[in-house]
Amino acid sequence: MTRDRIRILTSTERAYLALGSMYPPFANQYFWEGAGVLDAGLWRAAVEKAAEANPGCRLSLKGFLNRTRWIDSGTPPAVREIDCSRWSGMSSDGAPFLMTPLFPRPGRGCEILLMHGSPLRVVFRTHHAVMDGRGTQTLAEDVFRALRGEPLVGSECRTVEQELARSFQQGSRPASPAVHIAPTGRAEGSGREMRWQRFQVKGTYRKIVSQVAVALAREARTRSSGPVRIGIPVDLRPRRNGLRSTSNLTNLIYVDVNPGDTYEDVDGDIRRQLEEGHDGMLYPGDELIRYMPLGLIRVLADRRIRRNHGRGLYNTTALISNLGKKDLGDFSGGGFNATAFWAIPPGSELYPYSIVLAGYGDTIEIIISIPEVMATGGRFERSIRAIAGSLEKLQ
Repeated sequence: MTRDRIRILTSTERAYLALGSMYPPFANQYFWEGAGVLDAGLWRAAVEKAAEANPGCRLSLKGFLNRTRWIDSGTPPAVREIDCSRWSGMSSDGAPFLMTPLFPRPGRGCEILLMHGSPLRVVFRTHHAVMDGRGTQTLAEDVFRALRGEPLVGSECRTVEQELARSFQQGSRPASPAVHIAPTGRAEGSGREMRWQRFQVKGTYRKIVSQVAVALAREARTRSSGPVRIGIPVDLRPRRNGLRSTSNLTNLIYVDVNPGDTYEDVDGDIRRQLEEGHDGMLYPGDELIRYMPLGLIRVLADRRIRRNHGRGLYNTTALISNLGKKDLGDFSGGGFNATAFWAIPPGSELYPYSIVLAGYGDTIEIIISIPEVMATGGRFERSIRAIAGSLEKLQ
């Protein structure tokens, strides 16, 4: 077993650790549905082999405050089998097994579930403090290569988000003010639970992120008037040639959707920001978080959440993350043949609405996570119908 130092715990990852204790599991949960068989022995052997080539899935934490760092525990992710034959796979209802916490400090921040039922499901669960969504997919790609007996590509896990961002962008940006309306209106009641639902649309959609952003802004403005700001996660890896990494290397850009804006307007703004390197902009106070105890971060996050719920205004209206279109053949092997791919947003009440888009063939999966206090009275279902109806009109 190795105990090599891998990288420091970044400010972003420290915040994710705090959110993981407030909204467990706060994980990337990537699903492949399909048919065939799930042989646990084959999967454990494949995961062990893939973990050697992708040590970022074996990380554990050591140290405290600004001296906290990731080390290689040498222990591959666990592979667990569960029965999900009674679960629809379309919502958080009836899926308590997806709420099981992950524990990065002792080195149990990643796991793979083999979910027996019809269809079969495989889910890669990675705590967001350990890696981001692209890192999760990188790990999954090599596990499936191992299942097919193909050479593994591998990845590193030493690159740090802030260093990569500063390699192409020296500018910073102020924190987004809490003046933006929410898609489903004001919070009602109390509680900290999150809900998610999944639906599908068929067809070919150009500029899907921009289309969903405009549909969401229109739905928000049926509830109240005010500014709409959409956060869009951007993978920073393309900023460095040949970089394959499981580190947290995703940063946000923000798009303001004004009344009357078309999806072409929104797409143009996204392209302009990427050309100007806005995906590398950091907040001036980011580094301070590295020196904060997790308990203080939780207090500050809780204070912001309560204030925003009370005012009905948020720092960001929604997050929209696009995972792109996948070739399902890349995620088949060991007797399992994938027929669908989707993922659950690692939601928290800091954002009133989080969307993940995932495509394959002629299908786009749309998965939405929101706080329970903003889903009352059928508002969640109405927003889903509005987005689906808006997209269908474009076909």
